Order: sequence, then C-alpha cells, then structure tokens
Amino acid sequence: MRAGWLTASAIVAGFSCLLILQVASVSWAYEEIPVTSGGTLRGRVSLTGALPPTRIFHMVFSPNITFCTRISDGHGNRLLKEFRVSADGGFQDVVVAVVGVEKGKRFDYTPEINLENCRIGPFVTPVRNHHTFTIVNKDPVVHDIQAYTIKDPYAFGMFNKPMLPESTASKNIVLRKDHYLFKTQCGVHDFMQSWGMAVGNPYFAVTGVDGGFTISDLPPGTYDVVAWHPQMRVQTKQVTVAANGEAELTFEFDSSEVDIPLHDLQTGYRLQPALDLIPLKPPSVELQTP
Repeated sequence: MRAGWLTASAIVAGFSCLLILQVASVSWAYEEIPVTSGGTLRGRVSLTGALPPTRIFHMVFSPNITFCTRISDGHGNRLLKEFRVSADGGFQDVVVAVVGVEKGKRFDYTPEINLENCRIGPFVTPVRNHHTFTIVNKDPVVHDIQAYTIKDPYAFGMFNKPMLPESTASKNIVLRKDHYLFKTQCGVHDFMQSWGMAVGNPYFAVTGVDGGFTISDLPPGTYDVVAWHPQMRVQTKQVTVAANGEAELTFEFDSSEVDIPLHDLQTGYRLQPALDLIPLKPPSVELQTP
C-alpha cells in the first residue's frame, strides 16, 4: 500500500477532532475579524534520502500524442514527477496548514487548477469544502477532469467534468464525511494528475522550490501545524506565535517511508519499438529527464 493512501488514516489518528471540526463539519464556521497584532510563521520542509523514481507514462495509450509531447522525454513518454526537491533538500509541493484557528483574517481563497500542455498545475492545491473549485483548460484539446475524495486506500467519485478546448468551469467541492484529501486526474490522459488537502481557514501555504513557507497575520496563540505531501505520511508539530512576533518550524520527511508499487518502478521503456514508428517532434516546451 502506498504511503499516499495512508495519509487520511494518519490525519485521523494524529489530529482527531481538530481536523474534523476544521474541515468536515458543516456547522463549524470560521469567523473573519480584523487582525491587528498577528504574528508570522515561517519555516522549511525538507526531504532526506534517495529521491523516489519518476513515474513513466507511455503516451501511445493516450490521444493527442503530437500535442501532448510538447512536454516529454523526447521519445513519446511523459514523466510524472511527484517529488520535487532542491539541491539542498528543500521539499516542494508540501501543504503546511495551521489547524484550529477559529477567528482571523479574511478567507477569500478560491482554488484553481490549470490544464496546459497536457499537465494539471499546480501539482498540489489546498481546497475548501462546500466551496467552488475553478478549472481552466488552456489547451486546444479536450480533457476529462475526474475528481475524487480519498480515505484510506479508497477513492470515491465526486464529479466528472469534460473540458472543451480553451474553456473554464467551476465545480463545488463536497467531501464525504471524515474525508480530507482530494485528487483530480484526466480520464483520457492518465499522466495528468494533481492533489489537494482540505483547509478550514486561510492560515496555510504550499512550499516553494526551496521548501520554504510563510504564513502571516496569525492571531497570537498556540497551534497544531500539519505538513502534508500526497505520497508521504502527514506530520504535525506545535507552535506558539506571539503578538507581532515571528515563529519558525521545520519539517523533515524521509524518502524511505514511501511505498511505491512495482509497476511504478519501471526504469526501461518496454514500448519503445512501437513509439519509434511514430514521427514525433522534439519537445517544444520541456524536455523531461528522470
């Protein structure tokens, strides 16, 4: 079983009623108030150990090969990089969220994903339960966006939205009870995937290319803070933020905890002879390397 599928169980075990109150309860409401003496939480997330292998998708199985190979390895294969780490170990695409904040700054966040060059971006997007979710298709081809809520190893369909070329659509996020994880993928291009974690207040961030994050205007107090990546077990730490002060947190993930199924450990290209028969142009947007 992959570590990513274990995340929901880890959240329930580690944070219990905190996330249930913050994310899943319809009756619990975050209150927007002026924050005049808020503090700032800064930090960094790192990944130690050998970088997990990149997933390989053979594009011969998908339509629009000529267009979608604008991003490829140059041989008709798309690589899905689920782990992006800087040279000094900074771990990108990790959601860092403060839980249990009942009152604070304005919460006007509306998540958005973009479909461009047969890729869903960003790879990780926090979502809000019972709020809209925007999908923007920038490609001249059709995509079929399927959305799921995740709990333990099970995925439950939430919506299926065919996206016409160069179109925009909005869907409502309705997570099942005690569900906190969200996944989107394209039904016709299986290498197009993205993830999300539900948040119940505006005090969250997604780590950048250096693994850093900043969360500002946080009301003074002591809080639990979670760090989550779709293929890692969730981590939690506690922090105290003083009025007009700054606090720091670091999270360190270990790549040895990732459980990758055998079919994703392929290092060769078993369909290369078939792909060689297709006259493919060199990638024009990005040449991918493992």
